[in-house]
Amino acid sequence: MRMAQHPTPQLAPVRQRASVCFTRARRTLPIVKTAAPGSTVGAGAPVPDSVPSGVSFEGYDKGAAERYLREENPYPRALASVDEPDGGALYAGKRAVVVGAGPAGSTAAMFLARQGFQVEVYERRPEPKHDAVDTGRAYIIILIPRGQAALKELGVKLPEDEHFRTLGTVSHNAKGKTRVSKEEGNVTFSRSGLAQWLIDTARRRYPGRITYNFNVTAEEIDFKDKKIRFGTSGGMMSPARHVSYDLLVGTDGVASQVRGALAGYWGREGQAYNVEVDDSGREYKVYMGLKGNIEPPEFAGKTGASLHLYTSDDPFTSFTAHSNPDGTYSGTFSLQTGGFKDLHAPADYEALMKAKFKGVPEDWIPAAAQQLAAATPSPAGKRVRVSRMWGPGTVLLGDAAHAVTPVFGQGANSALESCLVLNQALAGAKGDVDAVPQLFNGLRLEDAHSLYELDRKAYSFFRRKGPFDPDFLQLLAHVILGTILSKIVPFIYGSRPALLRLGSGIPYSQITAAVARDAKLAVVLLLALVAFTAAKLLKLI
Repeated sequence: MRMAQHPTPQLAPVRQRASVCFTRARRTLPIVKTAAPGSTVGAGAPVPDSVPSGVSFEGYDKGAAERYLREENPYPRALASVDEPDGGALYAGKRAVVVGAGPAGSTAAMFLARQGFQVEVYERRPEPKHDAVDTGRAYIIILIPRGQAALKELGVKLPEDEHFRTLGTVSHNAKGKTRVSKEEGNVTFSRSGLAQWLIDTARRRYPGRITYNFNVTAEEIDFKDKKIRFGTSGGMMSPARHVSYDLLVGTDGVASQVRGALAGYWGREGQAYNVEVDDSGREYKVYMGLKGNIEPPEFAGKTGASLHLYTSDDPFTSFTAHSNPDGTYSGTFSLQTGGFKDLHAPADYEALMKAKFKGVPEDWIPAAAQQLAAATPSPAGKRVRVSRMWGPGTVLLGDAAHAVTPVFGQGANSALESCLVLNQALAGAKGDVDAVPQLFNGLRLEDAHSLYELDRKAYSFFRRKGPFDPDFLQLLAHVILGTILSKIVPFIYGSRPALLRLGSGIPYSQITAAVARDAKLAVVLLLALVAFTAAKLLKLI
């Protein structure tokens, strides 16, 4: 959808919110200012009427007070603002608008707030915890070190509840054989659970700098004057909201309104702007709430999240089951796009599942079939590549700029990593907000394009053309040759092939370079082997 560009009304002045300030001196008591009525403690700084029992503000040192107010305060609304220290506030007085309140949107908002921005986040859907259309429990996101790095930089602690801890993946092949891959250090969320957790974290850490607005849609963006118009879910009679900004961050997903508006802007400016959106070729339905004992001995007696993947003789057809904290299992049933059109009644699903999968509990099949027959299929991910991730005063990141399919589990993790790169761009621009977009683009575009290529090549395993597929041969050569070289010369090559280290922070561009290098090396070795064999044969002749 192309968004028109025309002047917008002047905005009413924004009422300033009260704030909490902490002194910069070390080992001194915090000075707390609040608009809420309260009593005084110590030097006379007002505090909330109801102080939690056993908590003494007077006895806190600065760091402990900050941590308590930010992370454990049970009365966050009693204080007008308890913001995390800004670390210099390079962008104090600047306003950032983030479109999209998914994991990338909230993480970007926290980095912006930490740099001094006043941040307004706008989301077209309801807040996840209030969203009736929620399939989050059936679609999980596993945060690996790549994605965790952004949260670590922000000082955000991952949930300590053992139910979030990832135990690993159990693969069930078409013959019924299982393979267990243990994982350590990863954290499992439902899709909506991760989004809500980050929203709650952003509100708690920056209540005076980050505000959320749900059920509003970006309708028109004026990139030159840096203004955006939002429409509410009330329809045509509802008043529009006009907002000005210094920096616009588009994290609004695969069908990004911000990206569409940018494409229109660059077109009017006479500059090419290419957007590629490829479908994964798969679609899925979800089921929930099945009970059973399917864990392998390796996970016996352990608390945590497990993922079971049932594959078939058809690469597009799969069944997943992941454990929930309540002891039930939820998951997905995937087919090649269009495959669900041939399935109508629950009996159709039962027959297909029995024919395709080995190891799925017998009592699950009719229960899952009932849910699947009543469900609507959803696309199993898309792949997005843009020729630039910026516009005037604008940055694109996450699925809006570099969406990938679930094949490598990099979607949310790469989105959070892009937020970390945004933080680097903010620091590198040294307060010059207009320099941020192009600096971010220079830091991230190559890796975003490399991730797209890795995801595209991975689908050679679904095409199953074997040696007739160049992408398949490249990946195969890299993994086989890389495994050999990592054992022979680990001090040169590394511990494992780069592709098998996707979860680490190794740049995607380095991984694609390693794949290309090993593919070329494999060709050289193959030609050398052919030449050697030919020479031997000639001597024999």
